[in-house]
Amino acid sequence: MGFWSFLAVVVVCGCLVEAYRLHTKSKSRMSKADVERLEARLAGLESSGDLEERVRTLEAIVTDPKFQLDREISKLQKSPGASAHDQPG
Repeated sequence: MGFWSFLAVVVVCGCLVEAYRLHTKSKSRMSKADVERLEARLAGLESSGDLEERVRTLEAIVTDPKFQLDREISKLQKSPGASAHDQPG
């Protein structure tokens, strides 16, 4: 390999390395912007009380006893549109 070929390979490799560095640097900037946007959204939810309300609603749904589901099924079976064989006893 001659001197000029070696020099060309070194220059091309240097350009590729620099391009990769710039790519990763811009990618990390986008990630920081996304993180800041999400942190701002979370802070807004926490300050407005919406987040706490959502968590309480989910807790109520998850901790709802089984008999509540049974009552809802029973209501559906007693509805006017239900047939006679669908109703209990």
